[in-house]
Amino acid sequence: MTPTARLLAIAGFALLTAAPAQAHVHGQASLAVAVDGPTLTLMLDAPADSLLGFEHAPRTPREREAAVQVKRSLEATAALFRPAAAAGCTPVQARIRSPLFDAAPAAGSRSDGHADIEAEYTFRCSTPARLRELRVDLFDAFPRLQRLQVEVAAPGGQTAARLTPRQRVVRW
Repeated sequence: MTPTARLLAIAGFALLTAAPAQAHVHGQASLAVAVDGPTLTLMLDAPADSLLGFEHAPRTPREREAAVQVKRSLEATAALFRPAAAAGCTPVQARIRSPLFDAAPAAGSRSDGHADIEAEYTFRCSTPARLRELRVDLFDAFPRLQRLQVEVAAPGGQTAARLTPRQRVVRW
């Protein structure tokens, strides 16, 4: 297991054990943050309703367009996440996953249940020692999102924070 994978596993485990009853709460999401050398990795997990406004497979042209727009917004990494400027971090990859974005749902998949949207973001930082905070602007792009539970695993240790539209910065 790579150091990044180990850090994400720790952060993910902390999220699961810290709030098991909040695994799928509308208006909320979770973000695991891992700092491993020059690599900053973010893993977002949100109920589709928190970002999209519904959780079933898109049924109408309007819902299909809304799903496309949400995916595009999630792909705009630099608009959603701003690591400390002094760290010189540049987004290098974004992977967005949800059955709601599939052109055709897989056979046997439940598209009318509680669907989630998952995203993984990778940054490369030229001065990782200065990476001590992250500003999260998901609230601007997704007004239904009201709380974000954040778990950070960094070389200096682990920390947790709850972000809101008024408090958008996590420090470690």
